[in-house]
Amino acid sequence: MMRKICFMTLVAICCQRAVAQIPQPDPDTTARHFLIVASIKNLQEVSAGQLAVQQAKNAEVRNFGQMMVTDHGHAEQELLQLAKRKNITIPPAASGGIQPDPMLKNAGAQFDQLFVHAMLAGHENAVQTFQNYATTGKDPDVRTFARQMLPTLQLHLERIKVIEKEVK
Repeated sequence: MMRKICFMTLVAICCQRAVAQIPQPDPDTTARHFLIVASIKNLQEVSAGQLAVQQAKNAEVRNFGQMMVTDHGHAEQELLQLAKRKNITIPPAASGGIQPDPMLKNAGAQFDQLFVHAMLAGHENAVQTFQNYATTGKDPDVRTFARQMLPTLQLHLERIKVIEKEVK
């Protein structure tokens, strides 16, 4: 019995040491990860916005779609310039060719409701992601970018909440 307890204690200590030795991401990796995620979010919003401009029945949904194309297109250009200045490479999969959700693309008469739902969820997530980096991010330039984008994202979130009430 004593051997079993000693063995279990030894295993627990080894496991703790193994966990403690896992390297933490360096600040550059954290900034790169944030910029990749932000780029994907921008391109998803632009792609879905273009679809809304073409397919939405509700004028407010179409207007919101155009706002996504304009605002997130501009944000993507700023993001790419920042990444270039920081020598951070954004992989091609995260900087182009993002397609809208196939369910949204094939929504038909349900397009407006599905688009609004997707925009609500997407902007809640984006606001949280940008708030997190704006407060805990290690790279000061990327943190500034996140802080500068937050008011626009929060405006989008508030606007889509109003539109959601109209579309229901």
